[in-house]
Amino acid sequence: MKLEYFIQLEADRCVKCGLCLPHCPTYGKTQDEGDSPRGRIALMQALASGQFKDSTRLPFHLDRCLGCRACEQACPSGVAYGQLIDTSRALLARKTPEAVAVTPADRLLAALLNKRQSLRYASKLLRLYHYSGLQWLARRSGLLRKSGLQRLDAYLPKAERMTAWRRHYPPTVTERGRIALFTSCVGNLFDQTTLRATIRLLTQSGYRVYIPDGQVCCGALPLHQGALERAAELAASNLQAFNRLDVDALVYTASGCGATLGEYPDLARLTDARPGAQAAFKFTVMDINQFLATQDWPAGMRLAPLNKTAAVHEPCAMNHVLNNQQYPYHLLERIPGLQTTPLPDNPQCCGAAGNYMFTQPTMADALRDDKIAHLKHLQPDLLLTSNIGYALHLAAGIRATGLSIEVIHPVTLVARQLQE
Repeated sequence: MKLEYFIQLEADRCVKCGLCLPHCPTYGKTQDEGDSPRGRIALMQALASGQFKDSTRLPFHLDRCLGCRACEQACPSGVAYGQLIDTSRALLARKTPEAVAVTPADRLLAALLNKRQSLRYASKLLRLYHYSGLQWLARRSGLLRKSGLQRLDAYLPKAERMTAWRRHYPPTVTERGRIALFTSCVGNLFDQTTLRATIRLLTQSGYRVYIPDGQVCCGALPLHQGALERAAELAASNLQAFNRLDVDALVYTASGCGATLGEYPDLARLTDARPGAQAAFKFTVMDINQFLATQDWPAGMRLAPLNKTAAVHEPCAMNHVLNNQQYPYHLLERIPGLQTTPLPDNPQCCGAAGNYMFTQPTMADALRDDKIAHLKHLQPDLLLTSNIGYALHLAAGIRATGLSIEVIHPVTLVARQLQE
């Protein structure tokens, strides 16, 4: 589909009523109409019609959009803002490629997304960087600041040894189903603990778990940067890898990946996928919290009590796209003694938003500071979130503030309490 046509068609549905304004994180911070959904839609319309010639201000306002899609929930006209911002960034990149800023962190992330083997190399290099003294040297020498990688370094968790996943894991009790697991690229690199916890809980629940070799990045990062064709290539690889499996469902551990996986048909439409090409998964795509919370567990699966308090962060993809934010709470109810409370202002974005935390550090930190203020007041033992990107962003803020709060995935906590 021609991008200009789609942008004009979808943007014309916006009646500029302003009901989205109170829900937009950036407008709340700047009170600038250009940083509001309706203001950005007006800019997108001008871009698509060729009326906007300023190649500086337009990308400035579009780039400051988090893509949290809170505005979609408030829109009475049902404007597909998420697709609008992605296609507008793609059109901007085509018309004025010099206006698209690329940071060192962007280049590094792009290199990691190319293939699974890149992640294995990255894992080895990160462990070497952490344990050889190179990180200490890089920080003390000022090299990180000069190279523009100082912020990326601050986000790095302690490196894990990367697991070489088997193609399938048999259930440890009577088999009752087959599940495919989407590992994600960033999750595979930085949160293998959650992936191992997922496999453990599924196999002990009676499910055979499949992890196909051919799976790649979900495509979220290139998609939100306007690289629609690259995102479509990744989508095609995942559809081919998973749709040849005979499974009951596909589960994911990162909500951002889940939102992208579920919208592959929209991506195929925007990029004019060839006739007959696969555009969707053949089976249900489900968040791991939702899957586990809605299953009857075998009688032998018992969780040890945990007398701690946990604040639950609800990622934007859960709140505004998937609408499944209630399931982590249902799953956590299975842990005796655990007290959970929603992190205040959960519908408001924390500022992570994929690579936004690197490309827009000032706004990202301002939004995160609001979350940190709530954590200072609550003083929970744990902060639970279902997206690795948000976990890294919030954990970096917690470390910088000196708080002692562990940030983990709900599934990791459940598996930790699982009694043998």
